[in-house]
Amino acid sequence: MKKKIIFAFIFFFLVVITYIFIGKNIDNSNSQFLRKIKLMIPYDIRQTIKENVFVYSYIDILENKIAKKEKNLIDLSYKFTSIHGMYFQRLIDNEIILSKNKKKFYYSELKTEMLPWQGPHGYFDLFEKNIFIISHKGIINYGNKGLLKYKNFSLNTIPSNLSELVNYKKFFGHKHYGVKGLLVDNNQVYVSLIYELKKGCYNLSIFVAELNFENLDYKKFFSPNTCVNENDEYYKIANERLQPLQSGGAMTKTNNNKIIFSTGEFRLRDLAQDKESVFGKIIEIDRESKKFRIISMGHRNPQGIYYNQEKNILLSTEHSAQGGDEININPSIEEEKIKNYGWPISSYGEHYGFDIRDDSSVLYEIAPLNKSHKNFGFIEPLKYFDLKARAPSAIAEINKNLKNLDGNQYMVSLMKYRQLHHIKLNDNHDKILSHDIIQFKNRIRDIKYDEETEKTLLLFEKDTFDYEEEYAYWIGVLEPIN
Repeated sequence: MKKKIIFAFIFFFLVVITYIFIGKNIDNSNSQFLRKIKLMIPYDIRQTIKENVFVYSYIDILENKIAKKEKNLIDLSYKFTSIHGMYFQRLIDNEIILSKNKKKFYYSELKTEMLPWQGPHGYFDLFEKNIFIISHKGIINYGNKGLLKYKNFSLNTIPSNLSELVNYKKFFGHKHYGVKGLLVDNNQVYVSLIYELKKGCYNLSIFVAELNFENLDYKKFFSPNTCVNENDEYYKIANERLQPLQSGGAMTKTNNNKIIFSTGEFRLRDLAQDKESVFGKIIEIDRESKKFRIISMGHRNPQGIYYNQEKNILLSTEHSAQGGDEININPSIEEEKIKNYGWPISSYGEHYGFDIRDDSSVLYEIAPLNKSHKNFGFIEPLKYFDLKARAPSAIAEINKNLKNLDGNQYMVSLMKYRQLHHIKLNDNHDKILSHDIIQFKNRIRDIKYDEETEKTLLLFEKDTFDYEEEYAYWIGVLEPIN
């Protein structure tokens, strides 16, 4: 009896080892043993065995092929745009538009069609005389700002090694993974993106390259040694999954040669209240030493940050839950005490799928979303939005002469409802003195104010639902009529 058990165990062990060996080498043309077996079995039967017996190995093979295809498409896109550039066509020329408060603006709009594999989101920045635009998959284009006044023009592509450094499947094959921010300053190009630290485990990292119009040679600037695992137990408890859209990624500079950087919590909400975690935070990074410190915590997805260098005040926009999106003020980033903005303990929104609070849900047990920040020891937002005005993305200070107001003016984009909010604050930045809204047709992903021309530049994007859908960017040029 014992011999039969031992024999059965050995047989089972050999079958498992054989299955694992064949599964790992099923698409390996260098395996002489498997090549001989393949020649003995008809193609149709081999394919059926692949698809029905070695299922997981076959899925990996298909995913690898898709990733290679997507990377090849990115390479082709580099070549295409290197030859043709990013071509813009003027659709609207100095049209007069009205804000909600009946203020008049000149508005111009320029559009470019994007190749599908470049991704739906884009970011831009101004440096010296140039405008820089980076696509979701890291293709960067530039041109003189003066081109924006022409009917048609093209921005030139700068080749780079970014796709070689960030070489994981989802970066190329999933529209929610990719570039999350761009900063061009001091002859350096900083790009923030979702990075796979190890298989299935992601963080938000920054890569930097010296500004070279012939080629950008990126290196890691900031990449934490921790990551959020897509198989974390938290997601099983909450019955959710890792969310790359909740990653932050905004960057701005300070007076003392440092960079302020926002990170989301990838929907692993507990990380926002963990002082030992870099996720769900706004941090300050020294450009020379690369050391960082946490400025504030309790953030869900801070997508827009702006540092007022004159007043030493940091403004940030926050994607909260369903409703409850925020504009937050940090009156002094130099304080050693880490400021806490409350997520996920406090929020004026509700969890997705809930119109009202439901204390019986496990989501409200692990993330209560209390309707006060102050009562729980957190900082109240300067402003929070309801469901009628959602998804704040970018924030920028604008010229103090705009609309004959004397300063403390900002533009904030709300993507969900395609709005640009023009707010004026008091000197302490703790009260909104005036609030106006300009309505547009498309989502505003990014905002930059050009001090030289005193115009506000907007980068629009198209809502995308289909992976095969054509993408498009629009540059909007907004100028007040005083």
